[in-house]
Amino acid sequence: MSPAPKSFRCGSLFLAFFAAACSSNSSPGGLTITSQPPTRATIREPYLYQVVAKNALGASAFVLTNAPAAMTIDPDGLVSWLPAYPDLGTHPVEIEVSDAKVRRRQSFSLRVDQGLLLGTGLSWLGHTGSGTPLDYVDHVSGHDPWGSVIAFQTAWRDPGDRMSEIPGLASTAMVDARTYGFTPTVGIGWTDGQGNPDLTSDSEPANNSWSNQETRAEFLQMAGDFAALYQPPYLFLGNETNVYYATHTAAEWADWISEFEACYDAIHAVSRDTLVFTVFQLEFMKGLGAKTGSAPPASWDLIADHDASGKIDAIGFTTYPYLEYDTVAYMPPGYYQEIASYWTGPVVFSEIGWIAADSGPYLGSESEQVAFLDAFFDGTQDLDLVDANWLFLHDWDQQALVPAFANIGLRDNLASFVRLADASWQAQVALREGRPRAFAWRKRLPNQPQRAQR
Repeated sequence: MSPAPKSFRCGSLFLAFFAAACSSNSSPGGLTITSQPPTRATIREPYLYQVVAKNALGASAFVLTNAPAAMTIDPDGLVSWLPAYPDLGTHPVEIEVSDAKVRRRQSFSLRVDQGLLLGTGLSWLGHTGSGTPLDYVDHVSGHDPWGSVIAFQTAWRDPGDRMSEIPGLASTAMVDARTYGFTPTVGIGWTDGQGNPDLTSDSEPANNSWSNQETRAEFLQMAGDFAALYQPPYLFLGNETNVYYATHTAAEWADWISEFEACYDAIHAVSRDTLVFTVFQLEFMKGLGAKTGSAPPASWDLIADHDASGKIDAIGFTTYPYLEYDTVAYMPPGYYQEIASYWTGPVVFSEIGWIAADSGPYLGSESEQVAFLDAFFDGTQDLDLVDANWLFLHDWDQQALVPAFANIGLRDNLASFVRLADASWQAQVALREGRPRAFAWRKRLPNQPQRAQR
């Protein structure tokens, strides 16, 4: 038999090349996968991807050749998965589509996050007194490695602010958030760390309580004006208010609840999507904090006081377990899960931390800071956690005045010393932080716990 003509041999080479080209997803004239997969998922939220294949010769068959456990694909090419907490991280996924002639594969990486936002409190280089405008700008413009959130806390009438005025720091937070692209968590407090209120007014200078009618009107106006002007994503009114409750009457507490509810209505009337909440001190709420010498009785029922009307979107906490425990290992199981017995909605931790060195009666180290991070995230995995903030990126420059918070930063005051927890926090951000969430207000889990009795 004579050799085949050269043109035929070239044709065979062309056919071989064409067959090889058809194995890609973009080849013309054959089976092609035309859909693009979502590459991010969030725990406890369904992940769905409809694979679309074109130009099949006969019915297409769909197979997952590499995928996380429990991910499935149905006969029509719908990929389904409900990722859980252990699935945090990045997963390789490969899908094979075949018809009567060929197979095509699509490979991608799928990142699973926790659907929460992370960040630190406002604590620029050299903060507070020794900070410079440039240090502040560097902090708010380059905060991404530590999370997308910066928490701003201010008193409702800081020096220079009149009673009904929006606090200057709150305005700064919102303006700079838009300029530099971070998410602000803004807290407007009305007590100091011992629960001492600042509620007097010109008309009632001796009435330092929430029965003061001028104070009530001015605070309400301030909260509504702030929400209308800036549409804040996260806004909490009152910081560690259970400390105030411990030293005041039930009537004074009821007056605060009614003021909060009035503010809630005013805020949502002008800014529907703002997450409105208040913040409690968790250790004191548990009746802990023995080292402070003034731990109040447990007060979980204060959550029910806020929740009775339904006019609260989340519950916030600060948490510093070293106020009670010498090491992270001494923290009891279920330390954070206890919250779910009293509240099943969104949870915000506006401040968390552990000190990096012993200070007064409080014990700490760099390794304890890292251990606390692991304990915190493991312990909150079943809560509807939406936002968590380490207290300080840089140590407070006046920390000698408050030993309980000395050396709590991820870095020292001038960043000349970077602590082990700095890298650990950045790793947690990279693993867990997700997209800002669209909240379904007042969403509750089944069998909501009844109000705890006092």
